[in-house]
Amino acid sequence: MQQVLNQVSQMAQKLVSVIWQVLQFIWNWSFGQIVKMFQMPFNTLPLWKQVLFILVIGALAYFFYKIAKDLLKQCSRLLGAIVGLVSALIAMLPQIVWAGLIAFGGAWVLTNLNPTWIPVALR
Repeated sequence: MQQVLNQVSQMAQKLVSVIWQVLQFIWNWSFGQIVKMFQMPFNTLPLWKQVLFILVIGALAYFFYKIAKDLLKQCSRLLGAIVGLVSALIAMLPQIVWAGLIAFGGAWVLTNLNPTWIPVALR
């Protein structure tokens, strides 16, 4: 059973690695194309290419706006999830303290208490 779990774990790690590599490739390729676009000589282009250049820059600006808006929304969700987790952990503190006190008391009784009223056979 342990071997099966190890194999599943290794497959999952390989899958995550492949997905990460694909994301890196797409990210690097996309930003490479964007940088290449901004490095084009605008002044030496014919008028129709300058108009097309401006349209492409406008489309890029629109997508950067959408990306920034979505990223901000996801960051706020992440922050909300972290706050929820911390709130849940704080709410559990009294129960954790009670569990610790019960364990402490039980360990103290087991190590220190030796009542004489308990029959010798049970001691």
